[in-house]
Order: sequence, then structure tokens, then C-alpha cells
Amino acid sequence: MLVVGVCNPAGEADGYNGLYMTQVELRRVVREGLMQDLPVMTEHSGSAVGSVISSFIDEGGQLNCVMELETDSLPAELTREFIRKGIAADLSLGYTVDIKNHDDALHAAAKNIIEVSIVRKGARAGCHITAYENASRKVVYKHADAWSAFTME
Repeated sequence: MLVVGVCNPAGEADGYNGLYMTQVELRRVVREGLMQDLPVMTEHSGSAVGSVISSFIDEGGQLNCVMELETDSLPAELTREFIRKGIAADLSLGYTVDIKNHDDALHAAAKNIIEVSIVRKGARAGCHITAYENASRKVVYKHADAWSAFTME
């Protein structure tokens, strides 16, 4: 089963010193293929239920990924059904942040993505599954905001 979705909102601006990813960091992740082959988890725990096969940044600056779920494990089968039934509709990016202390201040340094999780409720707004394959391998698109297609000025 292929699953596509937003795994991180648009990045923070240059000069940001915090735990969230900057837009520059997100572009580097895609450019260098740093998400390819990362494990896909369920609720950040247990064994991997699949892997990331691609990532891209959409027109809104959000980090998206394409994941392939395994076909031969019970945890992956449960996760597929959670997605199809709408129980798990969000994505959550798992990453580490190195913290450096200099000039008597803490500074966020290297951020390393370690996994993507399919979750019931993501910690970051807008991180949703946007499409997946149903049982007959047809693509199902999930529109999070139908009104976004209209310019309301």
C-alpha cells in the first residue's frame, strides 16, 4: 500500500533557533534524499510497518513523503486498516535535535530525521495523510480543506 502525506508543515524562517525544522533544512532533506528508506512506524513505536520511498516540498513549503507499507506483517495490516477506516489520519516526523551551549545560550544544531509515524493525532497542525491506496489498489484522495481551492477575497 502506498501512502502520501504532509509530514512536516512549512519550515521556520532563517535565523530561527529552536526545535522545529527551518525551510532551509527541509529543502536539504529533499535535495539530499535524507528520508529515503527511513522506517515508517505506527504511533512512534513497535516495529517498522514500511519505509519512505520519496519526499518532496509542495507549493506551500510543506514536507511531504511517499511511503510504502509492508504486505506481509500483522502490524502493517492493522496500520493499513487504521488508514482506510480514518482511525489514523495524521503523520508525525520523528527526529533528534543536537543542542549546543555557547555564549551562555542554548542553540539548536543538527536535526536528524529518524522515522515517520502514522498516528491518530499528530502534534503539528496540517500533517495529514493526503492519499492512499484502497484494498483494490485505487487511489483515495483525502481533502483536508475543501475551501482551500477557492480564493476568498
